[in-house]
Order: sequence, then C-alpha cells, then structure tokens
Amino acid sequence: MDNAKTGTEDLSALTYEDAVRQLEQTVGQLESGEITLDESMALFRRGTVLAAVCASKLAEIEKQITQLIEKPDGTLIEKPFGEEA
Repeated sequence: MDNAKTGTEDLSALTYEDAVRQLEQTVGQLESGEITLDESMALFRRGTVLAAVCASKLAEIEKQITQLIEKPDGTLIEKPFGEEA
C-alpha cells in the first residue's frame, strides 16, 4: 500500500468533511475482509488518526459557538457552548 492509503501522510491538514469521508472509506476497506492482516493494521492506525482529527476539529468548532440564554428578566446573555448555566 502507498502512503496515501496507509496514513503516513499528514492528515491534520484535511477539512472535517474530507477526514470523515476518508474515515468512512477506511472503515469500508476494513469491513470488506479483502485485505491482508498487515494492510488491516495500517488501515486501523489510519482510522484512529482520522477519528482523532475529526474529534479535534469538532472541539475547535465548539469553542467558537456561543449560546444565547434568556434570563428570567428577559435579557439575553451569551455563554460558551457546553458551559453549564
């Protein structure tokens, strides 16, 4: 397998959508059962890296999201996404 399929290239530069797409393809290859054990291990490692890239990109986006909360007096306040009220 070449670098693009084994995951030795830099995956952190991918967009979230591209990382998800590649992760889905990787899972599909693993589920096919038509690859060797060595190829399976390389794809598994690639999949774990892609999953980490997706999680990291989602965490970064969540930091940029704010919620508008209406207080009992009707005024609105902003708070970071996921922060307890």
